[in-house]
Amino acid sequence: MQTINRPLLKCLRLIVIVMICTVGGVHAQGVVTGKLIDSATQKPLYMATITVFKAADTTVVTYRLSGQDGAFRIPGLSEGVRYRAIVSFTGYGVYRQEFQLANGQATHDMGTILMQPDAKDLDEVLVVAERPPMVIRKDTVEFNANAFKTLPNALVEDLLKKLPGVQVDKDGNITVNGKRVNRILVDGKNFFGSDPKMASRNLPSNVIDKVQVTDDKDELLQNGDDNLNNVGKVINLTFKKGVKKGLFGKAYAGGGGGENGGRFEAGAIANMFRDTLQVSLLGYSNNLNRPGFGWTDLMQTGGLQRNRDVSGGGNNSSNNSNFGSNIMINGINFGGMSRLGGVTTSNGLGFNLNHSPNTKKSFFVQYYYGRVHTDVETDNSTKIITGDTLVTNTSRYNTLLKGNTHTIGAGMNLKPDSVTAITATVTYITAGEDNNSTNAQTGVNNFLGDLNSGNVLTNGFTDNHILRENFSLTKQSRTKKGRRISVAQGINWNKKTTDTYTDGLIRYFQPYQRDSLTNQLRQEPVPAWFAYAGANYREPLGNIFFLRAGVRYEYENLKNNVGTFDREKADQKVDTLSGAFSRTANRYIANAGIEFKKGNLSITPGIRYQYQQFENTVSYVPDPSVQKLSNFLPQLEIVYKKLNVTLQRNVLLPDYSYLIPVRNNTSIYITNLGNINLLPATQNSINVNLNTFNPKNNLNVWSWAEASATDNDVVQSITMDNGIQTILPVNANGSRRIAANFGLNQDFKNKKSFTFSWNFGTWTQYLVNKFFYNQQLSTQKRLNSNIWSNLGFNWNDKLEINPAYSFSYMNVKNTNPLFTPQSSFDQTIGTELIFRYIKHIIFETEGRYLNNNAFANPEYRSMFMWNAGINFTFFADERAVLRLYANDILNQTRNTDIVPYQNMVRTTYSNIIGQYFLATFTYNLRPAGAKKKVGGGWSLW
Repeated sequence: MQTINRPLLKCLRLIVIVMICTVGGVHAQGVVTGKLIDSATQKPLYMATITVFKAADTTVVTYRLSGQDGAFRIPGLSEGVRYRAIVSFTGYGVYRQEFQLANGQATHDMGTILMQPDAKDLDEVLVVAERPPMVIRKDTVEFNANAFKTLPNALVEDLLKKLPGVQVDKDGNITVNGKRVNRILVDGKNFFGSDPKMASRNLPSNVIDKVQVTDDKDELLQNGDDNLNNVGKVINLTFKKGVKKGLFGKAYAGGGGGENGGRFEAGAIANMFRDTLQVSLLGYSNNLNRPGFGWTDLMQTGGLQRNRDVSGGGNNSSNNSNFGSNIMINGINFGGMSRLGGVTTSNGLGFNLNHSPNTKKSFFVQYYYGRVHTDVETDNSTKIITGDTLVTNTSRYNTLLKGNTHTIGAGMNLKPDSVTAITATVTYITAGEDNNSTNAQTGVNNFLGDLNSGNVLTNGFTDNHILRENFSLTKQSRTKKGRRISVAQGINWNKKTTDTYTDGLIRYFQPYQRDSLTNQLRQEPVPAWFAYAGANYREPLGNIFFLRAGVRYEYENLKNNVGTFDREKADQKVDTLSGAFSRTANRYIANAGIEFKKGNLSITPGIRYQYQQFENTVSYVPDPSVQKLSNFLPQLEIVYKKLNVTLQRNVLLPDYSYLIPVRNNTSIYITNLGNINLLPATQNSINVNLNTFNPKNNLNVWSWAEASATDNDVVQSITMDNGIQTILPVNANGSRRIAANFGLNQDFKNKKSFTFSWNFGTWTQYLVNKFFYNQQLSTQKRLNSNIWSNLGFNWNDKLEINPAYSFSYMNVKNTNPLFTPQSSFDQTIGTELIFRYIKHIIFETEGRYLNNNAFANPEYRSMFMWNAGINFTFFADERAVLRLYANDILNQTRNTDIVPYQNMVRTTYSNIIGQYFLATFTYNLRPAGAKKKVGGGWSLW
């Protein structure tokens, strides 16, 4: 393995030294201790909030939560300062005590505090100035937004980054204690669909009163499950009272230029609240490879991204950075950078309306429009290694992509009474993409010389229509606690049509000289229906036993009619490249189990009966192929506190794309075949996950691991002939998978002027897969492993430093001696710095060093990336910002990819935006009810 170079080691040493010094300084402060007891039951109170204020002005100094034994310990207090401790817990009266650490006094013991039960809500008891930063309300964690200071122009994303246990990555993805955040609600309502980034990256933080985090109960319904450990999180943002009768938003515009042409961005968002009505408008345009808003909710249509490519896997090592982001559905770009790279101009607008006439009814309507235009230049090189023979296939693409999307959605949430909840949503998407490309291709054998050479012109159009509808109803018993019934139903309809016109001439030199002329039109419509309906029931059987039962029905109907026409012969149909395929599947599922629950332990053994009948019809086969499967599948679930263990067996149908028997010859180097004789796979799996939080020291621990063994797995049978691969999917036993993820993060705020945080994580996956190479059975073993770590330093909100490091390793081995083992590693080290010492001026910069030993060319093996900007704020409450920004100051960024799999290595180089300079002016319209806030993490966007 290549040695990490000296600059990296110096940076790592510096980070470690600063971390040691910081942690060492943390424990040098005074502490306050105590223990909380229920006055009636004499039991300790777990997860109560103890907040320390300065007695003079009620400024929050720090806070902690009590442990399982009711004890708490709050470090970081100074001598000679008068403090006020406020103890708060849902269902109990508020306890107050003032104290002061005398000179030389390191500890103040508040003793055993008897908390008095109180039916009043905490907000009724606490004065506004004494609201704690964090409160646990049953299954909800609630943060007081005013206790986590942010700068005037900060967004919700910047506020979330300051909350303990909340992580926000560079792409805006949010996790809480390692669990993904599925949605962000605004006052309990949807905000531009289900994508959390719509709210986190568009709403200002200074209008937020509370941030409430809870488990995603809707996902629990969809899973037909009772285990909260298996679902993600939902964040609800509550607005300040004055905001609900105001108008707020922002508008921005900027321009500049660089090495690869002019750059611009512009956009606006406006939000209006009138009591029960919320209206939001959004528009954007840029050529910076950024979508204006996210489309995560569209990705949940289910089964819409099945890929025809079955050429194998491996570790994708990319030496790139901030080239942009994109959202793809069915091969359609919904905004931002293309899947091929390049430079994209994105335009879009959106409309969101929420109406809640009362607490029992809520309705929403949404509309989005997106338009993209992408220019791509890509060089691909694929090396096929067979023993001492090396075949190199190269291609140079010049591609123009144009796409348009329209999305409209509506839904409602009803609560007709205290025990009933109804949710219904419907979404319709229509999208189209034009793809025009030229491709110069060559193939070379290291012994025989040139294999082929030619040019291919491709004009393609994809048309997509997607309809998704979901309904759920949950009803709990009024008379018997624990009795519940839930019903869920959904429909997904997708009609995708692809027309591909190919005009090419390829000259083959081995084993004999010949010309292959292609002038064809391939039409492939794929209409598909998927529908489901199910119910789950839970009935208590005494105090510790519960009956859990459920039924579910699934229906699938899919058609794939491929027509290939020879344009040279007056659009004559080519029978060998045409055909019709359809699959109709019916699946009936019934499950039952007895849950044993006592204290923190829950054990639920169960059995699932599954009956499947599917019918495959092929145009050239007179009779359809009908298969019927009847299986009893065992399952076991064990839950102890935050630890969850699940064992289960599944029978999986092969994806329809593997069954289509029509040969796909649109690539000259890879020909994909289908196999209608594939059998269902049987998979046994175990899943373990643990998420825990230690309130005494603000330490979060999250982890999961899973292992599976699959028989009759779908694998590849590869036939190689002079650099041309023919791939047939077949069944094989012996597929294995082991994967694990682990993470730690901790926040220290022991002095108001300084905060420190750190996190560490690792992910590892080991795969064993069978495959056939020229009829010989082989085994591929693949190991992927990643580690990452981040530190965060904030001094009085004047200076922020956020160093980070990541390392990934990949190794691929095959039992076939003709295949050469492949291994590589890549690493990234860098830091972000934000400096706000001078009023109305914010300086920001980010530097990163990337190294990837998979690249033989030193030019692509390593690069330094440096971005910087300076921001000037103007007007009252700093409503306006002028940002001067420089991207890739050193002009070293390159978009390069290298993917090894089996006996191949594919390397890709694509054009990118590169170095540019941009000036952007932003004006923020603030609601009358939102007061100015200062301090905290700041980000313009």
